[in-house]
Amino acid sequence: MPEFIDKLEIKKIHRILQKVQQTTQKIDIFCSALLFQAWRRLNYVFNKREISTSIKSRKGDCLRCGRCCHASLKCQHLDYDENGLSLCKVYDQKPLMCSLYPYNEKDYFYHLKPTCGYQYDDE
Repeated sequence: MPEFIDKLEIKKIHRILQKVQQTTQKIDIFCSALLFQAWRRLNYVFNKREISTSIKSRKGDCLRCGRCCHASLKCQHLDYDENGLSLCKVYDQKPLMCSLYPYNEKDYFYHLKPTCGYQYDDE
């Protein structure tokens, strides 16, 4: 009987550890995305010429997945159509930083880069 109780306790501890790891990963993604958004805005302010040049070498298309629109905080203007594709409710007036994502080969949220529809030749 004590062995059975020990196994149950180990399973509970394992589940708790898994939840802690998942929560830690979500917090890591949130914090890094928030810091990245601040960095990309500062980078844009100080490197407008470089960014306007590099955006011309961007290949691919937006997949309309919407993941970049809620990489840290969900954009209040993000919605989805009946097919599950993202829609910007203020598309005609959306912020420049949204239109430019990603503006060079370094301007990706690290957890989204592998699935983004945009790519650069330098990669």
